[in-house]
Amino acid sequence: MRWNKVQNNSGASGQSLIDIHPWRDWISVIKPGILVSNLFCAFAGYCLASRWKFGDLTLIFMLFGTTLVVATASMLNNFLDRARDLKMERTRVRPLPSGRLKPRNVLIVGIVAGFVGLTALYILVNPLSAVLGFIGLFVYVVIYTAWLKPTSTWSTSIGGISGSMPPMIGYCSFSNKLELGAWLLFLFLFLWQPPHFWSLGILKKEDYQAAGYPLLPVIKGIYRTKIQMLPYVVSLFFVNYLLFDHHYVGVGYLIVSGALLMIWLISCLHGLITKNEARWASNNFRLSLYFLTFSLLMMMIEIALL
Repeated sequence: MRWNKVQNNSGASGQSLIDIHPWRDWISVIKPGILVSNLFCAFAGYCLASRWKFGDLTLIFMLFGTTLVVATASMLNNFLDRARDLKMERTRVRPLPSGRLKPRNVLIVGIVAGFVGLTALYILVNPLSAVLGFIGLFVYVVIYTAWLKPTSTWSTSIGGISGSMPPMIGYCSFSNKLELGAWLLFLFLFLWQPPHFWSLGILKKEDYQAAGYPLLPVIKGIYRTKIQMLPYVVSLFFVNYLLFDHHYVGVGYLIVSGALLMIWLISCLHGLITKNEARWASNNFRLSLYFLTFSLLMMMIEIALL
């Protein structure tokens, strides 16, 4: 896509928070794909806790607050990564590194959105949901983006804490306490994220290397990364069984999610012998998304039918 420079009435190029930059740039900095997937996980968490009981506006308030918190995390991530994004082919055209949005504007909007989102969770949902939202935001922006991402191979694993918060927020928005179901959802997302993201890291290894990010495939190599994926994927079988054993899900979920997980595991094992790294990484990345999406869908459908 070609982006045209916007000019003001005097003919000089300029920037404005309100009326110069296209709305699509602001949508871009909140990373809509990531936002939707996080809201989907939050909704699944609410359904697991409530068993599809929607008696008040808690669900709407939870989704509203979570939307703003996740959007804030993405905006602040874009703000902090803007210099390194210039070095990566897939990110250099983003609104901040390309200069289409002012960093100061994105920072201000991000801070305000985060404050409103956390306040909404605290007042309109419950304090526990707000605390979980703050933990997710802090880990993603400070621990992951500002500290570990540019310095350590542990960034992906530890950063997974933030990505595991939305289903916990959804669950606790109904339960108002940290029950076993909330922790199992946390483990489910925490274990899913590293092999999912490492597949992308292998696919875009040169990009991350050029930007100076010490991602596991860059520092330890592709084969070591593939080996590292296996314990995470295998551990998901145990999480699925615990969800079933404690009566959070039924046999249908166990079969469907287990089958998808087995397909993903076979793909990961195939990666150890494949000759086409790029094709394998792309397929494995998609399989991880299919596993997450259809597992949570099956969870919600089964709960609705029981």
